[in-house]
Amino acid sequence: MKRALAPLLCCLLVFCETASAIAPQNSFTYSVVVSTEAQEEMPVQPGKPTRAQIRQMRRNRPLKGPRRQLRAVKRKIERVLKKTAPNPKVQAPNLSPLPANAPEMPKAPQMPAQPSASERFFGAAAKIMTKSWGPNLFVWLPAISTDPNGGPTGGVLPVLVLSDPETRHIQQLLAPSYTYNTLFGQTGTVRYYWYPTDTSQFVTIGSYSAHTNRELKVRYENTSLLDGALYLRTEGYRDVDGSRRFYGLGPQSHEGDESGYTSKDTVARAAAGFNFAHSWRATFGERFRRMEIEQNIIPEIPDLQTRFAGLSGIGPRNTVASEFRLLWDTRDLPITPSRGSSGELFFEKASQALDSNSDYIRYGMEGKRFFLWKNPKEVTVVHGLYEWANGSNIPFYELPKLGGRDNLRGYGDGRFVDRGRIVLNVEHRITFASLSMMGIQSNFEIAPFFDIGSVFPTLPQIHRNDFRPVYGSAFRVAVKPNVVGDVEVGVGQEGPAVFVDINYPY
Repeated sequence: MKRALAPLLCCLLVFCETASAIAPQNSFTYSVVVSTEAQEEMPVQPGKPTRAQIRQMRRNRPLKGPRRQLRAVKRKIERVLKKTAPNPKVQAPNLSPLPANAPEMPKAPQMPAQPSASERFFGAAAKIMTKSWGPNLFVWLPAISTDPNGGPTGGVLPVLVLSDPETRHIQQLLAPSYTYNTLFGQTGTVRYYWYPTDTSQFVTIGSYSAHTNRELKVRYENTSLLDGALYLRTEGYRDVDGSRRFYGLGPQSHEGDESGYTSKDTVARAAAGFNFAHSWRATFGERFRRMEIEQNIIPEIPDLQTRFAGLSGIGPRNTVASEFRLLWDTRDLPITPSRGSSGELFFEKASQALDSNSDYIRYGMEGKRFFLWKNPKEVTVVHGLYEWANGSNIPFYELPKLGGRDNLRGYGDGRFVDRGRIVLNVEHRITFASLSMMGIQSNFEIAPFFDIGSVFPTLPQIHRNDFRPVYGSAFRVAVKPNVVGDVEVGVGQEGPAVFVDINYPY
């Protein structure tokens, strides 16, 4: 056994000496002492290196050249980047692209606009004519007008305006008036307007004159009932008017053929419908009318029954008619609009089967368009109307007519009468002054206008010379969204006409 191990031990000693000869100076060596006594019992075990020796061995161990250099360069770059990196707690500003144009100079603060001369004038007048408390307003207004049929009228019109303290919208308006007219003497009138919402109104008017004239009217209208689904309008009135005129049928009726009569007019009307497609409405309604024609009270004017004895409609007559209307409305406000359009197609049938004294049909169309200019104080309005009635024994007061505040503003009410009518109105509304009282904005407007229209027996019989032009202007005070005080002055071929009323004519 000893002889077998001897060569192995000799080789091991030679290897150890060779390793110690080629090892670095700082490296450690394994010392192997083998006793002859232990050679037979256990193999040779090297000594355990210290931690410092292990670190030294790692630093001195040979590595691949290029890989070592790359790692060194990488560590050096990381150290440089670490020293130059920004503080992570500091947030850099957000980058934004440069503007295409050079930035503008900051504007100097604008001084409040000085009131114009007209605004100072109406402001001074308002202090004299108005009295306010809280959100409410009391105004004294003159009631001066001249109607081609009724003549000049003068008086006073006090107006009490009650508004909502939160929305500043008018809720109630009470407008009694006292006037005097040479034909009818003293007249007392009470007008009450109630606006439960911006889309509904209730109106009551009562008037009593010393001579002949009487009026009682009640109307309720809601354009957006049940959250906008339904429409409802009911109306009834009794009107006795001694200023009525009739000049004959046709567009060429002569001013010298003027006749007068007193009308006793009783009307009850109801209409209901539904709203659809955002801006459309279809309504169905019934109308009952009883008209009594009585003697003329105006001096130096022939009586209607004398001058036009065979005219249809003289004497008590009943009219019962069913109607259908298809309307569209895209206006921003129903009473004081400034943009959008509205209009309707209508059809009405009066039948003797419903206890009517006449049997006829009436149909037509009406449209309005509001053009708001770049300057919001200017609005151009275009209004057009076409109507035709056909049947037997139609009363003259049921025929289409022109004249009055709503269509041809240079002539009195009912100046031209025939089976058909066509009219075009254009006016430019300009707000030239504004006044704020208790949070309620009042706009003072002037509106130059041009009207032209004609009546005709049939469409082929319309002639260019039959059209009557009217030039004029209106002065208005608009309190949005519900009230407009209106004075219309128009000049036609037969002279001027002045109308005073509430709300826009169309």
